[in-house]
Amino acid sequence: MSFFPVKAPRLSVPFSGPAAWSAVTVCCALLLLGAGCAEPPEDLPADADAPAVEAAAEAPTAQELAALVERSLEGSQVQVNADTLLDVIGARVSALPSGDSAEAFVERRLEAYAVPRVWRESFPFLAWDRRDASLEAVRPEGGVEGELSILSLGHVGSYEVEAPLVDAGYGTAEEIEALGDRVEGAIVLADVGAPEGYGRGVHRTEKVTLATEAGAVGFIQLNTQEGPRIPVGVATLGDEETEIPAVAADQASGQALRGALAGQQPVVVRLSVDNWMERAEADNVLGEIPGQSDEIILVGAHLDSWDLAQGAVDNGSGTLAVLDLARALAEHVEATGEVPYRTIRFAFWMGEELGLYGSRHYVETRLDDDRIQRYAAILNLDVVGEPVGLGAMGRPDAEPFLQPVLEGVAQAGIDLDEAVGTGGGIYSDHQPFLMQGVPVLTVRSQQRAEAAGVGHTIDDTRDVIDEPGIARSAAVSAALLWAAANAPDLELERWSEEEIGRRLEELGVRDPLERAGEWRWP
Repeated sequence: MSFFPVKAPRLSVPFSGPAAWSAVTVCCALLLLGAGCAEPPEDLPADADAPAVEAAAEAPTAQELAALVERSLEGSQVQVNADTLLDVIGARVSALPSGDSAEAFVERRLEAYAVPRVWRESFPFLAWDRRDASLEAVRPEGGVEGELSILSLGHVGSYEVEAPLVDAGYGTAEEIEALGDRVEGAIVLADVGAPEGYGRGVHRTEKVTLATEAGAVGFIQLNTQEGPRIPVGVATLGDEETEIPAVAADQASGQALRGALAGQQPVVVRLSVDNWMERAEADNVLGEIPGQSDEIILVGAHLDSWDLAQGAVDNGSGTLAVLDLARALAEHVEATGEVPYRTIRFAFWMGEELGLYGSRHYVETRLDDDRIQRYAAILNLDVVGEPVGLGAMGRPDAEPFLQPVLEGVAQAGIDLDEAVGTGGGIYSDHQPFLMQGVPVLTVRSQQRAEAAGVGHTIDDTRDVIDEPGIARSAAVSAALLWAAANAPDLELERWSEEEIGRRLEELGVRDPLERAGEWRWP
């Protein structure tokens, strides 16, 4: 008997790793979700992008936006949805049973909220699941004190290497270069993050790439926080496995290894990893409130998570926010009979944690026929807490549009920073849109202190998220989206190809994009 009626198994993997579900857990989840999984209507998604009849737009007043925020908060279902998304489903790994169940859950919630159009779009990707990883000191005997605790990073295959260690600090380009020939044939140690005053963050994928290009045969990311936490994540943003084994270790293991390196003898370790990978498919779940014009305002959150805990902060919080704002906007349309000028589309991306697969595929399929031109703005909610401000990446010209939204939100009792943020980065699902010059709006939020550093670790659990704060961020986002969907003129033009490169450079992301092979400008 199969306990996985959601689309049936799409993989030939024995579900025995940390990401796997017990049959009882999956069965309980599916009882809550209902049997089976509805397929999208035959006329979708093709007709979902069909232009509608042009009509006049009318910007909502601050009072109207305040009323929308208040109604959103009164009817919030963040807690109710968290009961299933986090406590029943938990970790949501793309193409595994947990991911399938998460897709079915959000699809059914959108339908329950009477979102007029709900469908799925499949995409291919390199699925991954962890198995075993070990690290042991070989020489000098007794040179490394204590047990070494590691976990594999994502998109790492099966390897066993024995090599000397070399300490690369934070693993930046400058630090790798300073080590010279010592990196070749070595296993590189590098702390999470970047040196103080470096000017930007340095993603783990960039560090693994730098170490690999310098000739390293292994990579170990070291946590800088006390305790047993081991932050994991994907080791390459390319659609392929790493060329070298790449793992993460807790702070105590890092200190033990560095303590051994402080001695007079070279430290040699044996690093072994054994993981599973296979080409597979997952589904983005989409819904929309059709508008009167052919323009689209999109809000999205990645539904998938890492496998170690509930994925509550990253990104259960964003998923809960998008579900709640979809409910609020659908209820607003039903109650008032108002139809937005621009279509409002809701997206729940899969495959984000392994390399933005879902959002990349979505954008790529809309480049061929230039449908991407219809996207007036997007909002990405990734790691959500108490709202603190609004913004638009690289767009100071967004302030006139955002000020009435700030006023409406304030009238509803939510005080946000009056300054409009213009900063931004990459490594989340807004990136494919940003790379095409689509305006990216932001709702900045703040996590509880207890949530600091829990992402991608065993501590990313429901007890550390701010559910009332998520509800407030959802309400603020609903007001922002309704304003964007109805503004007569957003005055946020899509950047030209030349301007995209210039703006991305101003945002400080040229260097990591070049290392990832994604910089297409001179």
